[in-house]
Formats: sequence, structure tokens, C-alpha cells
Amino acid sequence: MIRILALIIIFLTFISACGTDKKFTKNDSVAEVSKKNHDVDLEGGKEIVLSEFILGVGDELEITVYRHDDLNKKIRIPPEGKNTLPLIGEIQTKGVSIHQLSKKIKEGYDVYIENPQVTVEIASYKGQKIFVLGEVNNPGVYQFDPPTTVLEAVSKAGGFTLDGKDNSVVLIRGGASNPEIKKLDLESALDKGEVSQNMCLQTGDVVFVPRTFIANVDRFFSHFEKIIRPILFMEQAIIVAPRVEDVFQGESAGASKSKVPIVISPP
Repeated sequence: MIRILALIIIFLTFISACGTDKKFTKNDSVAEVSKKNHDVDLEGGKEIVLSEFILGVGDELEITVYRHDDLNKKIRIPPEGKNTLPLIGEIQTKGVSIHQLSKKIKEGYDVYIENPQVTVEIASYKGQKIFVLGEVNNPGVYQFDPPTTVLEAVSKAGGFTLDGKDNSVVLIRGGASNPEIKKLDLESALDKGEVSQNMCLQTGDVVFVPRTFIANVDRFFSHFEKIIRPILFMEQAIIVAPRVEDVFQGESAGASKSKVPIVISPP
């Protein structure tokens, strides 16, 4: 309960401050916090804008071609991930960023229009999903609207359990084929205002809250990927996986005999 209250307090103060290298305190005003975090920074000064978020099934887009109203169109990305546009025909919309899609559409219209000015805007996010697993009260798959931080994701999942280690949270990014892993100290984000530890999430990210402190991230992931890999390929299912705490006790995922269902609920 204390952790949940702490999350609520920090969210009201941070105003969705997506991980930057700037610091703020609980005494900062809303305006000061907003100004400090105007630029969203995930890692090493790389600015992340909404155009870099990956599009998914159900996202609604508004496509505008300047001075060519007949080509303007509002679309919803279907399960097959492709939409049909005037003149261009079928185009891949799922799994690409807004910037990449805008570039593809512009290239398609270059054949018919001199220097086409194409704008792609997101009317609503439906396909943005993240996984929040481990020591949270309601682990599962969650939809989110960027920008959303790791702490906000934990809050969506009901907050930390009493056993959750908020100073050793793992963020897995990049999918099953080429995952990247980062350990985050959310305790510092909560207590000290260290927002560099409270990163912004991208679609497909996995947030894992462990039961014990993770000293060696590489060793942890070599075991944990055996658990997480099947989950990354599914959007809704009941995954029966080896108990995650066995990994932290030095046992491999394959060696565990105890099973626990991890429920991945539909959005």
C-alpha cells in the first residue's frame, strides 16, 4: 500500500516525466517539471519523438497530402498490417514508425506528384502494447499512449508487490530476435527524483520486477530469456513457465520443476 501511495505522489509531481538526464524534486512546480522534461531522452541524449514509435494493429492514422484533398485518408491498421491508399495501392503500415510510413507514402506519390508534401498523424493509439511482469499485482499485457514511463506501467499493473525489488527493475527492448536489456533503479526515481531511471516505453517493451536484487544483468538475462521469449511472440495467452524466482536462486529455467501460470490478458 505504501509503495502504491508513493507511486501516486510521484506521478502527480513528475507529470509523466520520461527518462531524461535532468533532475527534479518533489518541490518543483508543474510548470518547472514540464519545462525540464520538454525533450524526451531515452539513452545518451538521443531525443525520442512520437514519430519514432512503432505502429501496431488498431492504430488510427490520418494521412494528408498537401493540396491533394482527394488523396487524404483516415485508416485503421488491420491485423494483416497492410492498408490500401489511392494510386499507391497496398502498403505496409504495421511494424513501422510514423516517419518510415510517411517516407514510404511520399515515395509512392513521387511517381504522380512533384515533391508531394505528406503528413501522417496518429488519431488514436490502439496497437501500443507493453508487457509488465514479475512482482507486480496484475502482471500482463497493457495498452499505452506514448509517452508512458516505466513507473506509469508499473502503476497500470497494480503497483509493486511487497516482494518486488524496485531498485532492480529490468527493461527488455527490441523483441525476441535482438533484445536489449537495461536495469533500472526506480527506487531512486521515486525517492530522489532521478528521472534518468524512469525511462519512456516503446511498444513491445517488457518491464520485469524481480523478487531479489539483480547483480549480474547478463547472467540474469541468459536464463530469463527462456521464459520471456515465448511471451514476446504472443499478444494473448496463458503461458505456463518455470517459476521466475528459480532464476534468481541460480537455477536454470529448464531445470525448474515448479510451474506457475503467467496470464497475458487481452487488451
